[in-house]
Amino acid sequence: MEFNVLIQGTIAAILIGMFYNVWISTKAYGGMIGTAVRFLALGLLFITIAVIEKILLNFGIIIPSLELNLTQDILTLIGLFFLAMGFSRLASAAKA
Repeated sequence: MEFNVLIQGTIAAILIGMFYNVWISTKAYGGMIGTAVRFLALGLLFITIAVIEKILLNFGIIIPSLELNLTQDILTLIGLFFLAMGFSRLASAAKA
């Protein structure tokens, strides 16, 4: 159980670092395109974290639990939301 918490803490630290990196690096684009790229990158980031947890679960590195399954589903939904927002912003930029 302690190993499970350690893995999830590591994933949370990676998520925070990647979020910060994406936020800083997409400021260079600016405007609507920068916002769209930021949303797309955040969506991909959340989906990537959910996939990494699923891989660790399938290989038996972390212990399956209801909370872990719920966390994966929530991360996937958040990722899909950000991807939808990003593509929406790109469509708005293309019309302008």
